[in-house]
Amino acid sequence: MRAALIFPPQWDPRHPPLAPAMLAGSLRSAGAETRIFDLNIALYRRLLLPTGPHGIEDFLLSRLLDPHSLCNAENYLQTCQQAQKIFDERFDRHGTGRLFWDTCGGLPSAVTSRGWQDSLHSPEKLTFLHHLESEIAEIRQWTPDLISISAISDTQLAATLALATLFRRALPDCRIVLGGAAITYRRSILPAQAWLRSTIDAVCLGDGEPLMTAIASGVAPNETPNNLSWNEAGAALIGTAILQDMSFVQPPDFSKFPLKEYLTPHLVIPVETARGCPWGRCAFCIHPVRAVTGRPLYRPRPMNLVAAEIAQHFIAGHRRFLIVDEALPPPRLRELADIFADLPEPVSWIGYARLDAGHDREGFIRARASGCRKLFIGVESGSDRILTRFHKGVDAARARRVLLDAAAAGLAVHSFLMTGFPGEDESDRQATLDLLADAWPAFEPFGVSFDLFPLTGELETDLMANPPAFGWKDPQRDAHNDLAWQFPLSHGPSAAESLADFKSRIHKLADRVLGPAFGLRHASLAQDSLHLLLLEARTRKS
Repeated sequence: MRAALIFPPQWDPRHPPLAPAMLAGSLRSAGAETRIFDLNIALYRRLLLPTGPHGIEDFLLSRLLDPHSLCNAENYLQTCQQAQKIFDERFDRHGTGRLFWDTCGGLPSAVTSRGWQDSLHSPEKLTFLHHLESEIAEIRQWTPDLISISAISDTQLAATLALATLFRRALPDCRIVLGGAAITYRRSILPAQAWLRSTIDAVCLGDGEPLMTAIASGVAPNETPNNLSWNEAGAALIGTAILQDMSFVQPPDFSKFPLKEYLTPHLVIPVETARGCPWGRCAFCIHPVRAVTGRPLYRPRPMNLVAAEIAQHFIAGHRRFLIVDEALPPPRLRELADIFADLPEPVSWIGYARLDAGHDREGFIRARASGCRKLFIGVESGSDRILTRFHKGVDAARARRVLLDAAAAGLAVHSFLMTGFPGEDESDRQATLDLLADAWPAFEPFGVSFDLFPLTGELETDLMANPPAFGWKDPQRDAHNDLAWQFPLSHGPSAAESLADFKSRIHKLADRVLGPAFGLRHASLAQDSLHLLLLEARTRKS
Protein backbone atom coordinates (compact mmCIF):
# COMPACT_ATOMS: atom_id res chain seq x y z
CA MET A 1 0.00 0.00 0.00
CA ARG A 2 1.11 3.53 -0.81
CA ALA A 3 0.13 6.11 1.79
CA ALA A 4 0.43 9.87 1.26
CA LEU A 5 0.37 11.89 4.48
CA ILE A 6 -0.52 15.49 3.72
CA PHE A 7 -0.17 18.50 5.99
CA PRO A 8 -2.16 21.34 4.39
CA PRO A 9 -1.84 25.11 4.67
CA GLN A 10 -2.22 27.28 6.72
CA TRP A 11 -0.11 26.75 9.84
CA ASP A 12 3.02 28.36 11.21
CA PRO A 13 5.95 27.30 8.97
CA ARG A 14 8.67 27.41 11.63
CA HIS A 15 8.75 23.78 12.75
CA PRO A 16 7.55 20.41 11.44
CA PRO A 17 4.14 19.11 12.55
CA LEU A 18 4.02 16.08 14.79
CA ALA A 19 0.81 14.40 13.56
CA PRO A 20 2.09 13.23 10.13
CA ALA A 21 5.34 12.05 11.75
CA MET A 22 3.40 9.91 14.24
CA LEU A 23 1.25 8.42 11.48
CA ALA A 24 4.33 7.80 9.34
CA GLY A 25 5.94 5.80 12.13
CA SER A 26 2.85 3.62 12.54
CA LEU A 27 2.22 3.10 8.82
CA ARG A 28 5.80 2.15 8.06
CA SER A 29 5.74 -0.36 10.91
CA ALA A 30 2.65 -1.82 9.23
CA GLY A 31 4.56 -2.20 5.96
CA ALA A 32 3.07 0.70 4.03
CA GLU A 33 5.18 2.71 1.61
CA THR A 34 4.73 6.15 3.07
CA ARG A 35 5.52 9.64 1.84
CA ILE A 36 4.96 12.95 3.64
CA PHE A 37 3.89 16.06 1.79
CA ASP A 38 4.10 19.21 3.92
CA LEU A 39 2.16 21.52 1.63
CA ASN A 40 2.18 24.24 4.26
CA ILE A 41 5.92 24.82 4.15
CA ALA A 42 5.82 24.34 0.36
CA LEU A 43 3.38 27.27 0.16
CA TYR A 44 5.54 29.57 2.25
CA ARG A 45 8.69 28.67 0.36
CA ARG A 46 6.92 29.30 -2.93
CA LEU A 47 5.82 32.74 -1.78
CA LEU A 48 9.38 33.61 -0.79
CA LEU A 49 10.88 32.83 -4.19
CA PRO A 50 12.72 35.87 -5.60
CA THR A 51 11.04 37.71 -8.44
CA GLY A 52 14.41 38.88 -9.78
CA PRO A 53 18.16 38.81 -9.09
CA HIS A 54 19.30 40.13 -5.70
CA GLY A 55 15.72 40.39 -4.49
CA ILE A 56 14.65 41.29 -0.98
CA GLU A 57 13.41 37.72 -0.60
CA ASP A 58 16.95 36.31 -0.44
CA PHE A 59 17.91 38.86 2.20
CA LEU A 60 14.87 38.15 4.33
CA LEU A 61 15.30 34.40 4.05
CA SER A 62 18.94 34.61 5.07
CA ARG A 63 17.94 36.69 8.09
CA LEU A 64 15.15 34.30 9.03
CA LEU A 65 17.53 31.34 8.92
CA ASP A 66 20.57 33.01 10.54
CA PRO A 67 21.05 31.96 14.20
CA HIS A 68 22.95 35.19 14.91
CA SER A 69 19.89 37.24 13.99
CA LEU A 70 18.13 35.86 17.07
CA CYS A 71 20.49 37.79 19.33
CA ASN A 72 18.49 40.95 18.68
CA ALA A 73 14.91 39.87 19.28
CA GLU A 74 13.35 43.13 18.09
CA ASN A 75 15.25 43.09 14.80
CA TYR A 76 14.46 39.44 14.21
CA LEU A 77 10.76 40.04 14.76
CA GLN A 78 10.91 43.00 12.38
CA THR A 79 12.35 40.64 9.77
CA CYS A 80 9.39 38.32 10.41
CA GLN A 81 7.03 41.24 9.85
CA GLN A 82 8.72 42.12 6.56
CA ALA A 83 8.39 38.51 5.42
CA GLN A 84 4.76 38.54 6.48
CA LYS A 85 4.11 41.47 4.13
CA ILE A 86 5.41 39.39 1.24
CA PHE A 87 3.23 36.43 2.22
CA ASP A 88 0.23 38.70 2.48
CA GLU A 89 0.83 40.48 -0.83
CA ARG A 90 1.59 37.39 -2.91
CA PHE A 91 -0.85 34.91 -1.44
CA ASP A 92 -3.84 36.25 -3.35
CA ARG A 93 -3.25 38.62 -6.26
CA HIS A 94 -6.93 39.59 -6.13
CA GLY A 95 -6.51 40.82 -2.58
CA THR A 96 -9.43 38.87 -1.11
CA GLY A 97 -7.33 36.34 0.80
CA ARG A 98 -4.74 37.25 3.39
CA LEU A 99 -1.91 35.07 4.70
CA PHE A 100 -0.01 35.69 7.91
CA TRP A 101 2.40 33.64 10.01
CA ASP A 102 -0.35 32.28 12.21
CA THR A 103 -3.66 32.85 10.48
CA CYS A 104 -5.37 33.30 7.15
CA GLY A 105 -8.23 35.46 5.97
CA GLY A 106 -10.67 35.63 3.09
CA LEU A 107 -11.41 31.89 2.96
CA PRO A 108 -14.72 30.03 3.13
CA SER A 109 -16.00 29.81 6.67
CA ALA A 110 -14.64 27.00 8.84
CA VAL A 111 -17.71 27.04 11.08
CA THR A 112 -20.53 26.61 8.57
CA SER A 113 -21.57 23.67 6.43
CA ARG A 114 -21.99 26.16 3.58
CA GLY A 115 -18.35 27.15 3.92
CA TRP A 116 -17.22 23.53 3.93
CA GLN A 117 -19.33 22.79 0.85
CA ASP A 118 -17.93 25.83 -0.96
CA SER A 119 -14.41 24.47 -0.41
CA LEU A 120 -15.46 21.03 -1.65
CA HIS A 121 -17.40 22.18 -4.68
CA SER A 122 -15.14 25.00 -5.89
CA PRO A 123 -11.55 24.17 -4.94
CA GLU A 124 -10.21 26.17 -7.87
CA LYS A 125 -11.32 29.36 -6.09
CA LEU A 126 -8.86 28.78 -3.26
CA THR A 127 -5.61 30.65 -3.71
CA PHE A 128 -3.71 27.97 -1.80
CA LEU A 129 -3.99 25.51 -4.63
CA HIS A 130 -2.69 27.78 -7.39
CA HIS A 131 0.60 28.11 -5.53
CA LEU A 132 0.84 24.33 -5.01
CA GLU A 133 0.11 22.99 -8.48
CA SER A 134 3.44 21.17 -8.85
CA GLU A 135 3.17 19.51 -5.43
CA ILE A 136 -0.42 18.43 -6.10
CA ALA A 137 0.63 17.03 -9.47
CA GLU A 138 3.45 15.07 -7.79
CA ILE A 139 0.99 13.43 -5.40
CA ARG A 140 -1.35 12.54 -8.26
CA GLN A 141 1.46 11.02 -10.29
CA TRP A 142 2.57 8.89 -7.34
CA THR A 143 -0.97 7.38 -7.28
CA PRO A 144 -1.26 6.57 -3.58
CA ASP A 145 -3.81 4.04 -2.36
CA LEU A 146 -4.43 6.06 0.79
CA ILE A 147 -4.37 9.80 1.38
CA SER A 148 -4.53 11.14 4.92
CA ILE A 149 -4.92 14.89 5.43
CA SER A 150 -4.28 16.20 8.95
CA ALA A 151 -5.94 19.49 9.90
CA ILE A 152 -4.89 20.50 13.39
CA SER A 153 -6.28 24.03 13.08
CA ASP A 154 -9.41 25.58 11.61
CA THR A 155 -7.10 27.68 9.42
CA GLN A 156 -6.35 24.46 7.50
CA LEU A 157 -9.91 23.30 6.87
CA ALA A 158 -10.54 25.11 3.59
CA ALA A 159 -7.37 23.73 2.02
CA THR A 160 -8.05 20.29 3.51
CA LEU A 161 -11.47 20.04 1.89
CA ALA A 162 -10.34 21.50 -1.43
CA LEU A 163 -7.42 19.07 -1.62
CA ALA A 164 -9.76 16.18 -0.86
CA THR A 165 -11.92 17.17 -3.81
CA LEU A 166 -8.98 17.44 -6.21
CA PHE A 167 -7.63 14.05 -5.22
CA ARG A 168 -11.08 12.44 -5.38
CA ARG A 169 -11.43 13.67 -8.98
CA ALA A 170 -7.96 12.54 -10.01
CA LEU A 171 -7.74 9.33 -7.96
CA PRO A 172 -11.25 7.88 -7.69
CA ASP A 173 -10.02 4.57 -6.22
CA CYS A 174 -7.85 6.18 -3.55
CA ARG A 175 -9.12 6.11 0.03
CA ILE A 176 -9.23 9.62 1.50
CA VAL A 177 -9.17 10.08 5.28
CA LEU A 178 -9.44 13.33 7.23
CA GLY A 179 -8.09 13.70 10.74
CA GLY A 180 -6.49 16.10 13.19
CA ALA A 181 -7.78 18.23 16.05
CA ALA A 182 -9.88 20.47 13.79
CA ILE A 183 -11.78 17.33 12.80
CA THR A 184 -11.91 15.46 16.11
CA TYR A 185 -13.13 18.53 17.99
CA ARG A 186 -16.28 18.21 15.84
CA ARG A 187 -16.77 14.48 16.31
CA SER A 188 -20.27 14.87 17.78
CA ILE A 189 -21.61 16.94 14.85
CA LEU A 190 -19.91 15.34 11.86
CA PRO A 191 -22.04 12.15 11.71
CA ALA A 192 -24.97 14.26 10.50
CA GLN A 193 -22.93 15.65 7.57
CA ALA A 194 -23.60 12.80 5.15
CA TRP A 195 -22.85 15.08 2.17
CA LEU A 196 -19.16 14.56 2.98
CA ARG A 197 -19.51 10.99 1.72
CA SER A 198 -19.11 11.93 -1.94
CA THR A 199 -15.55 13.13 -1.25
CA ILE A 200 -14.39 11.64 2.04
CA ASP A 201 -14.08 7.91 2.69
CA ALA A 202 -13.39 8.18 6.41
CA VAL A 203 -13.12 10.72 9.19
CA CYS A 204 -10.87 9.92 12.14
CA LEU A 205 -12.74 10.45 15.42
CA GLY A 206 -9.89 9.68 17.82
CA ASP A 207 -6.34 8.37 17.80
CA GLY A 208 -5.14 8.10 14.24
CA GLU A 209 -2.76 5.17 14.60
CA PRO A 210 -5.38 2.40 15.07
CA LEU A 211 -7.37 3.64 12.08
CA MET A 212 -4.45 4.08 9.73
CA THR A 213 -2.71 0.82 10.58
CA ALA A 214 -6.00 -1.05 10.16
CA ILE A 215 -6.40 0.44 6.68
CA ALA A 216 -2.79 -0.41 5.81
CA SER A 217 -3.38 -3.97 7.01
CA GLY A 218 -6.36 -4.40 4.69
CA VAL A 219 -9.14 -4.26 7.26
CA ALA A 220 -12.55 -3.76 5.65
CA PRO A 221 -13.77 -0.13 5.73
CA ASN A 222 -16.75 -0.95 7.94
CA GLU A 223 -14.48 -2.62 10.49
CA THR A 224 -11.81 0.02 10.92
CA PRO A 225 -11.65 1.56 14.43
CA ASN A 226 -12.04 5.26 15.26
CA ASN A 227 -13.70 5.68 11.90
CA LEU A 228 -16.70 7.70 10.75
CA SER A 229 -18.17 6.99 7.33
CA TRP A 230 -21.62 6.90 5.74
CA ASN A 231 -23.54 4.28 3.80
CA GLU A 232 -25.36 4.90 0.54
CA ALA A 233 -28.49 5.90 2.44
CA GLY A 234 -26.56 8.56 4.32
CA ALA A 235 -26.57 6.77 7.66
CA ALA A 236 -23.48 7.31 9.76
CA LEU A 237 -21.25 4.29 10.36
CA ILE A 238 -19.03 4.69 13.42
CA GLY A 239 -16.27 2.19 14.07
CA THR A 240 -15.24 0.81 17.42
CA ALA A 241 -13.44 3.37 19.56
CA ILE A 242 -9.90 2.23 20.33
CA LEU A 243 -7.38 4.20 22.35
CA GLN A 244 -3.81 3.86 21.21
CA ASP A 245 -1.79 1.96 23.81
CA MET A 246 1.05 4.36 24.56
CA SER A 247 3.32 1.43 25.44
CA PHE A 248 3.23 0.34 21.81
CA VAL A 249 2.96 3.59 19.90
CA GLN A 250 5.66 3.85 17.25
CA PRO A 251 8.09 6.78 17.52
CA PRO A 252 7.50 9.60 15.05
CA ASP A 253 9.35 9.41 11.76
CA PHE A 254 10.73 12.75 10.57
CA SER A 255 13.12 11.20 8.06
CA LYS A 256 11.06 12.19 5.01
CA PHE A 257 10.27 15.73 6.14
CA PRO A 258 11.90 18.68 4.36
CA LEU A 259 13.67 19.60 7.60
CA LYS A 260 15.95 22.16 5.95
CA GLU A 261 13.01 24.08 4.51
CA TYR A 262 11.35 25.35 7.70
CA LEU A 263 11.64 29.08 8.27
CA THR A 264 13.68 29.01 11.45
CA PRO A 265 17.36 29.36 12.42
CA HIS A 266 17.08 26.19 14.52
CA LEU A 267 14.63 23.32 14.30
CA VAL A 268 12.61 22.71 17.45
CA ILE A 269 11.47 19.08 17.40
CA PRO A 270 8.07 18.26 18.92
CA VAL A 271 8.01 15.36 21.40
CA GLU A 272 4.91 13.71 22.84
CA THR A 273 5.30 11.94 26.20
CA ALA A 274 1.59 11.49 26.98
CA ARG A 275 -1.92 12.05 25.65
CA GLY A 276 -4.75 13.70 27.52
CA CYS A 277 -4.55 15.91 30.57
CA PRO A 278 -3.61 14.64 34.04
CA TRP A 279 -6.44 16.79 35.46
CA GLY A 280 -9.02 16.91 32.66
CA ARG A 281 -11.83 18.44 34.73
CA CYS A 282 -11.74 22.13 33.74
CA ALA A 283 -15.30 22.93 32.73
CA PHE A 284 -14.27 24.96 29.68
CA CYS A 285 -11.57 22.72 28.15
CA ILE A 286 -12.03 20.23 25.31
CA HIS A 287 -9.97 17.06 24.85
CA PRO A 288 -10.07 15.09 21.57
CA VAL A 289 -10.04 11.75 23.37
CA ARG A 290 -11.81 11.18 26.68
CA ALA A 291 -12.92 8.12 28.62
CA VAL A 292 -16.36 6.70 27.93
CA THR A 293 -17.44 7.83 31.39
CA GLY A 294 -16.33 11.39 30.68
CA ARG A 295 -13.72 11.24 33.44
CA PRO A 296 -10.26 12.57 32.70
CA LEU A 297 -8.13 10.22 30.68
CA TYR A 298 -4.37 10.62 30.90
CA ARG A 299 -2.20 8.16 29.01
CA PRO A 300 1.51 8.51 29.68
CA ARG A 301 4.06 6.90 27.45
CA PRO A 302 6.67 4.77 29.25
CA MET A 303 9.64 6.98 30.00
CA ASN A 304 12.12 4.47 28.64
CA LEU A 305 10.46 4.88 25.22
CA VAL A 306 10.49 8.67 25.59
CA ALA A 307 14.19 8.52 26.47
CA ALA A 308 14.90 6.34 23.44
CA GLU A 309 13.07 8.72 21.12
CA ILE A 310 14.89 11.77 22.48
CA ALA A 311 18.20 9.94 22.15
CA GLN A 312 17.46 9.24 18.48
CA HIS A 313 16.62 12.90 17.89
CA PHE A 314 19.89 13.82 19.60
CA ILE A 315 21.87 11.42 17.41
CA ALA A 316 20.20 13.02 14.36
CA GLY A 317 21.65 16.36 15.48
CA HIS A 318 18.65 17.98 17.16
CA ARG A 319 19.27 20.04 20.30
CA ARG A 320 15.96 21.88 20.82
CA PHE A 321 12.65 20.31 21.79
CA LEU A 322 9.01 21.22 22.41
CA ILE A 323 7.13 18.87 24.73
CA VAL A 324 3.62 18.98 23.30
CA ASP A 325 1.83 17.26 26.22
CA GLU A 326 -1.17 19.20 27.49
CA ALA A 327 0.44 19.41 30.93
CA LEU A 328 3.51 17.79 32.48
CA PRO A 329 2.71 16.44 35.98
CA PRO A 330 5.41 17.08 38.61
CA PRO A 331 6.92 13.54 38.59
CA ARG A 332 7.03 13.51 34.79
CA LEU A 333 8.67 16.93 34.65
CA ARG A 334 11.45 15.61 36.91
CA GLU A 335 11.86 12.40 34.92
CA LEU A 336 12.01 14.33 31.68
CA ALA A 337 14.57 16.70 33.16
CA ASP A 338 16.75 13.71 34.07
CA ILE A 339 16.49 12.38 30.49
CA PHE A 340 17.63 15.68 29.01
CA ALA A 341 20.34 16.12 31.67
CA ASP A 342 21.82 12.71 30.79
CA LEU A 343 22.42 13.60 27.14
CA PRO A 344 26.07 14.03 26.10
CA GLU A 345 25.62 17.72 25.28
CA PRO A 346 23.37 20.51 26.62
CA VAL A 347 19.96 20.94 25.00
CA SER A 348 17.11 23.43 25.32
CA TRP A 349 13.42 22.65 25.71
CA ILE A 350 10.02 24.04 26.63
CA GLY A 351 6.71 22.49 27.67
CA TYR A 352 3.28 22.94 29.20
CA ALA A 353 2.32 22.53 32.85
CA ARG A 354 -0.51 23.02 35.33
CA LEU A 355 -0.30 24.73 38.68
CA ASP A 356 -0.17 21.32 40.37
CA ALA A 357 0.61 21.12 44.08
CA GLY A 358 3.55 18.80 43.43
CA HIS A 359 5.43 21.38 41.38
CA ASP A 360 8.07 22.96 43.59
CA ARG A 361 11.31 24.86 43.42
CA GLU A 362 13.47 21.72 43.50
CA GLY A 363 11.65 20.20 40.53
CA PHE A 364 11.84 23.44 38.57
CA ILE A 365 15.55 23.77 39.34
CA ARG A 366 16.11 20.27 37.94
CA ALA A 367 14.16 21.20 34.82
CA ARG A 368 16.10 24.44 34.34
CA ALA A 369 19.45 22.69 34.84
CA SER A 370 18.49 20.19 32.13
CA GLY A 371 17.83 22.96 29.59
CA CYS A 372 14.19 23.89 30.17
CA ARG A 373 13.75 27.57 29.33
CA LYS A 374 10.04 28.22 29.70
CA LEU A 375 6.77 26.66 30.77
CA PHE A 376 3.36 27.55 29.36
CA ILE A 377 0.78 27.46 32.15
CA GLY A 378 -2.99 27.85 32.22
CA VAL A 379 -3.38 30.38 35.03
CA GLU A 380 -6.82 31.50 33.77
CA SER A 381 -7.84 33.63 36.76
CA GLY A 382 -6.66 34.81 40.16
CA SER A 383 -10.19 34.62 41.56
CA ASP A 384 -10.82 31.63 43.82
CA ARG A 385 -14.53 31.99 43.14
CA ILE A 386 -14.02 31.62 39.39
CA LEU A 387 -11.42 28.86 39.73
CA THR A 388 -13.71 26.81 41.96
CA ARG A 389 -16.82 27.29 39.87
CA PHE A 390 -15.09 26.14 36.70
CA HIS A 391 -13.39 23.12 38.32
CA LYS A 392 -9.84 24.35 37.77
CA GLY A 393 -8.54 22.36 40.74
CA VAL A 394 -6.28 25.24 41.77
CA ASP A 395 -6.54 28.21 44.10
CA ALA A 396 -4.79 31.56 43.93
CA ALA A 397 -2.48 30.79 46.85
CA ARG A 398 -1.10 27.71 45.11
CA ALA A 399 -0.80 29.62 41.85
CA ARG A 400 1.34 32.26 43.56
CA ARG A 401 3.56 29.68 45.18
CA VAL A 402 4.12 27.63 42.00
CA LEU A 403 4.81 30.71 39.88
CA LEU A 404 7.28 32.06 42.44
CA ASP A 405 9.03 28.69 42.61
CA ALA A 406 9.36 28.67 38.81
CA ALA A 407 10.81 32.19 38.90
CA ALA A 408 13.27 31.25 41.64
CA ALA A 409 14.48 28.37 39.47
CA GLY A 410 15.21 30.75 36.59
CA LEU A 411 12.38 29.58 34.35
CA ALA A 412 10.31 31.90 32.21
CA VAL A 413 6.53 31.42 32.25
CA HIS A 414 3.83 32.19 29.71
CA SER A 415 0.45 32.65 31.42
CA PHE A 416 -2.77 31.77 29.63
CA LEU A 417 -5.42 34.07 31.10
CA MET A 418 -9.19 34.20 30.61
CA THR A 419 -11.93 36.74 31.13
CA GLY A 420 -15.63 36.92 30.35
CA PHE A 421 -16.73 34.27 32.84
CA PRO A 422 -20.47 34.50 33.58
CA GLY A 423 -20.88 36.61 36.68
CA GLU A 424 -17.28 37.82 36.57
CA ASP A 425 -16.99 41.24 38.24
CA GLU A 426 -14.33 43.79 39.02
CA SER A 427 -13.20 41.92 42.14
CA ASP A 428 -12.47 38.82 40.03
CA ARG A 429 -10.45 40.80 37.49
CA GLN A 430 -8.60 42.58 40.27
CA ALA A 431 -7.75 39.23 41.83
CA THR A 432 -6.05 38.22 38.58
CA LEU A 433 -4.12 41.50 38.50
CA ASP A 434 -3.10 40.99 42.14
CA LEU A 435 -1.82 37.48 41.38
CA LEU A 436 0.28 38.75 38.48
CA ALA A 437 1.52 41.71 40.51
CA ASP A 438 2.75 39.32 43.20
CA ALA A 439 4.41 36.86 40.79
CA TRP A 440 5.89 38.91 37.96
CA PRO A 441 8.50 40.87 39.96
CA ALA A 442 10.29 37.59 40.69
CA PHE A 443 10.82 36.80 36.99
CA GLU A 444 13.49 37.99 34.60
CA PRO A 445 11.46 40.56 32.65
CA PHE A 446 12.39 39.54 29.09
CA GLY A 447 10.81 36.06 29.28
CA VAL A 448 7.46 37.05 30.80
CA SER A 449 4.53 36.73 28.39
CA PHE A 450 0.79 36.13 28.46
CA ASP A 451 -2.33 35.65 26.36
CA LEU A 452 -5.76 36.87 27.39
CA PHE A 453 -8.71 35.01 25.89
CA PRO A 454 -12.44 35.54 26.19
CA LEU A 455 -14.13 32.47 27.63
CA THR A 456 -15.74 30.27 24.98
CA GLY A 457 -17.98 27.25 25.24
CA GLU A 458 -16.46 24.21 23.54
CA LEU A 459 -18.06 20.96 22.45
CA GLU A 460 -17.69 17.94 24.75
CA THR A 461 -17.06 20.09 27.84
CA ASP A 462 -18.98 20.36 31.12
CA LEU A 463 -19.73 23.99 30.25
CA MET A 464 -21.48 22.96 27.03
CA ALA A 465 -23.19 19.97 28.64
CA ASN A 466 -24.87 22.10 31.31
CA PRO A 467 -24.60 25.83 30.53
CA PRO A 468 -27.03 27.02 33.26
CA ALA A 469 -24.83 25.46 35.92
CA PHE A 470 -22.19 27.99 34.99
CA GLY A 471 -24.47 30.97 34.51
CA TRP A 472 -24.66 30.74 30.72
CA LYS A 473 -27.93 30.71 28.85
CA ASP A 474 -26.62 28.29 26.18
CA PRO A 475 -25.03 28.40 22.73
CA GLN A 476 -27.18 29.40 19.77
CA ARG A 477 -26.47 27.21 16.74
CA ASP A 478 -27.84 28.15 13.33
CA ALA A 479 -26.68 28.36 9.72
CA HIS A 480 -24.00 30.88 10.72
CA ASN A 481 -22.16 28.44 13.01
CA ASP A 482 -23.59 24.96 12.46
CA LEU A 483 -20.12 23.38 12.24
CA ALA A 484 -18.51 25.40 15.00
CA TRP A 485 -16.91 23.73 18.01
CA GLN A 486 -16.37 26.98 19.95
CA PHE A 487 -19.08 29.42 21.01
CA PRO A 488 -18.45 32.86 22.52
CA LEU A 489 -20.23 33.51 25.79
CA SER A 490 -20.25 37.27 25.27
CA HIS A 491 -21.08 39.21 22.11
CA GLY A 492 -21.07 42.75 20.82
CA PRO A 493 -19.10 45.95 21.30
CA SER A 494 -19.35 45.90 25.09
CA ALA A 495 -17.69 42.48 25.28
CA ALA A 496 -14.91 43.61 22.94
CA GLU A 497 -14.39 46.79 24.93
CA SER A 498 -14.25 44.85 28.19
CA LEU A 499 -11.65 42.47 26.78
CA ALA A 500 -9.56 45.33 25.40
CA ASP A 501 -9.77 47.24 28.68
CA PHE A 502 -8.66 44.27 30.77
CA LYS A 503 -5.80 43.51 28.38
CA SER A 504 -4.68 47.14 28.59
CA ARG A 505 -4.69 46.96 32.38
CA ILE A 506 -2.54 43.82 32.32
CA HIS A 507 -0.05 45.45 29.95
CA LYS A 508 0.14 48.54 32.14
CA LEU A 509 0.79 46.33 35.14
CA ALA A 510 3.54 44.50 33.24
CA ASP A 511 5.20 47.78 32.24
CA ARG A 512 5.08 49.04 35.81
CA VAL A 513 6.41 45.82 37.35
CA LEU A 514 8.81 44.63 34.63
CA GLY A 515 9.84 47.92 33.13
CA PRO A 516 9.31 49.31 29.63
CA ALA A 517 12.18 47.42 27.96
CA PHE A 518 11.26 45.07 25.15
CA GLY A 519 10.25 41.58 26.24
CA LEU A 520 8.48 38.59 24.78
CA ARG A 521 5.17 39.95 26.06
CA HIS A 522 5.45 42.69 23.44
CA ALA A 523 5.98 40.24 20.58
CA SER A 524 2.58 38.46 20.57
CA LEU A 525 4.31 35.24 19.52
CA ALA A 526 1.93 32.59 18.21
CA GLN A 527 4.70 30.04 17.75
CA ASP A 528 5.84 28.54 21.06
CA SER A 529 9.17 27.38 19.65
CA LEU A 530 10.17 30.97 18.92
CA HIS A 531 9.99 31.71 22.65
CA LEU A 532 12.62 29.00 23.13
CA LEU A 533 14.94 30.31 20.42
CA LEU A 534 14.80 33.93 21.58
CA LEU A 535 15.34 32.99 25.23
CA GLU A 536 18.24 30.74 24.33
CA ALA A 537 19.86 33.45 22.19
CA ARG A 538 19.46 36.03 24.94
CA THR A 539 21.10 33.73 27.49
CA ARG A 540 24.06 33.10 25.21
CA LYS A 541 24.37 36.79 24.44
CA SER A 542 24.51 37.71 28.12
